[in-house]
Amino acid sequence: MPVYKKIHRRLALVFTSIPSLILVLMSAAFLSLSEKALYENSFLNFSREMDTIVSYLEQQDVISYEWLAKISDNGKYLPAIYDQGILLSYTQTALSRQEQQLLFQAAQLEPVASLRRDLCAHKEFTYVSSQKELYYICAASIQANGNLTALILHTPETVTRQIKLSRGCFLLLNAAGIILLFFFSWHYTKRLLSPIQKSQEAQAAFIAAASHELRTPLSVIQSCASAVRNAPCGEQPRFLTAIEKESRRMSRLVTDLLTLSRADSHTLHMCIQETELDTVLLDAYEHFCPLAGKKQISMHIELAQDLFPTCLCDGERIAQLLGILISNAISYQNPGGFIKLSLAYENGTFIFRVADHGIGISNGAKAHIFERFYRADASRSRQEHLGLGLSIAKEIADAHQAGIDVQDAPGGGTVFTVRLPG
Repeated sequence: MPVYKKIHRRLALVFTSIPSLILVLMSAAFLSLSEKALYENSFLNFSREMDTIVSYLEQQDVISYEWLAKISDNGKYLPAIYDQGILLSYTQTALSRQEQQLLFQAAQLEPVASLRRDLCAHKEFTYVSSQKELYYICAASIQANGNLTALILHTPETVTRQIKLSRGCFLLLNAAGIILLFFFSWHYTKRLLSPIQKSQEAQAAFIAAASHELRTPLSVIQSCASAVRNAPCGEQPRFLTAIEKESRRMSRLVTDLLTLSRADSHTLHMCIQETELDTVLLDAYEHFCPLAGKKQISMHIELAQDLFPTCLCDGERIAQLLGILISNAISYQNPGGFIKLSLAYENGTFIFRVADHGIGISNGAKAHIFERFYRADASRSRQEHLGLGLSIAKEIADAHQAGIDVQDAPGGGTVFTVRLPG
């Protein structure tokens, strides 16, 4: 149905977007904290190494070009030494124009300008160049060798690569997580909507079947009413009898529909009280014996010798349930057959059985006999059954938290079993 497909897509998107947003926000927060910790740890290591380098410079009478070249060649640091504000010749020779320009820009920064030249001191700070590159900078004043100023730049490339790698991994993981969330949401919402869709389809089928069942007696009543007007007096009773018969059939159908409607809305009236179930079974037996006799069907009842305890239930509803099962057994029983009713009490459970040796129920039909308006092919011609009786029996059993099932009887026929908690 298009409306369910639309709802399905929307729910899948909602169920995907909300967890995905949470996942992305948590990942971003984790990455932010992780990157901050990496940068802080990297800057702390840089500061510690600068302590060592500045201490070395302060202890040397002569700063060798070999030492400066060693620091520069490994690409880890970019050093610049100033004597009285003049860049040493090595630094001018060894550094490229771009590197010298970068050092010049760094020398104009406030932390470098505010460094006191009359003290041995050094400062470490971060700097983002005009090309958006991050640098760690150490500005040092060295008095041991005259009035020297050192400016050392370091690019935290290792940390930057690690962060880029982490971002890429998190991006892939988030993308994979979102895709998995979408597929999970798609299948979950489909299963979530499936009972609702089936319920609506069942409701539509129920309304269609009820309309069909009501239309049949109404059509007969209307045709018979029209025929009465023009029929001779001798033929009028026949049409009136048909009207009366179809009216009763329609009344039973409406009553059954109201019962099922109340069961669906959980307003099925129940009068729970202490009930003697053996008496209920005996009353049902006596009520249906004349009907069975007319159809040349014998009925037998089997009760245990011991007294049965009373049961907390609605006796009238249980009698209605038994009446439905016995009526079905009589309707689908062959002349000369017999029906056996029994009641047992086992482990705190009352067990009713209604067994017949009639036409039986196919295995395919067993799965549907408690559905509304369902009638097996063999019984569709029997208009006295509307296909609602067993549905009502199932609702009554469910209201009592009882189980009801059907099995084949030995030698042919059917056995309905009702297990009612005591």
